[in-house]
Amino acid sequence: MIKFEKYHGLGNDFIIFNYKDLMANNIKKEHFSDLAIKVCDRHTGIGADGMMVLVEKEDRCQMIFINSDGSIVSMCGNGIRCFSNYIYNNKILCGTTYKVETLAGLLSLDISPDEMFSVKVNMGKPLFDPKSIPMITPKKEFITEDILVNGEVYKVSVILMGVPHAVIFVDDLEKIDLVEVGKSIENNPLFPEKTNVNFVQILDVDEILVDTWERGAGHTLACGTGSCACVVVGELLGSLNSKVVVHLTLGDLTIEVKDEVYMTGPSELVAKGEYKYN
Repeated sequence: MIKFEKYHGLGNDFIIFNYKDLMANNIKKEHFSDLAIKVCDRHTGIGADGMMVLVEKEDRCQMIFINSDGSIVSMCGNGIRCFSNYIYNNKILCGTTYKVETLAGLLSLDISPDEMFSVKVNMGKPLFDPKSIPMITPKKEFITEDILVNGEVYKVSVILMGVPHAVIFVDDLEKIDLVEVGKSIENNPLFPEKTNVNFVQILDVDEILVDTWERGAGHTLACGTGSCACVVVGELLGSLNSKVVVHLTLGDLTIEVKDEVYMTGPSELVAKGEYKYN
């Protein structure tokens, strides 16, 4: 039996294991994808959008993130807030500022463990170079370019915010077939490693609604890196201010674009238990 904790960040839910507990059960890194598929199953497992493994280091932690389909990705914005909550609850690091290693780089987190656990994350700098995203295109950047889906043209902007994100501004989110359009763009040949797809409705220059189709997970209730990407692109196009409240299904994130991008939002412990892995 393996100890686990489950958290959610605005409805985006994750199962977290400590690497030491996995090793004690002879579950090696090559088995992490299989474990994620099983524990994230909402019928036969615990149920979650993704799984994280915490590796303890001297003055920091490493976050290994796996989607519910078993794919390993470099970062997850909602996930890293939940990850910091796990660090705090298990007293793995001291203080209220943590450093976390991800495949997207070393990130700095400031926690506020008050009545509602809140985290401000330095998400780093967005990248626009298609080779970094990666994308197959001769363009130097892919901003408000046309992508055809079932006979309809969508103006799409793509950046790397730790992971690839396509951003589409729409007049009314309720009129978008998120599954059909999201899945089509996620799997477009332009994206050799697929992409996340975000639909944005602007309410004001400092307030937006966002709905996201995540690669490897499908429709999720919230996406931290996606919210960052939407604000970055909106500011670049002159449609948004540099500090924006992003309304998601179960709550809000505050995104601020400076020299780097900062995300502030909550996370919550859902459950603790033991999982039987066969």
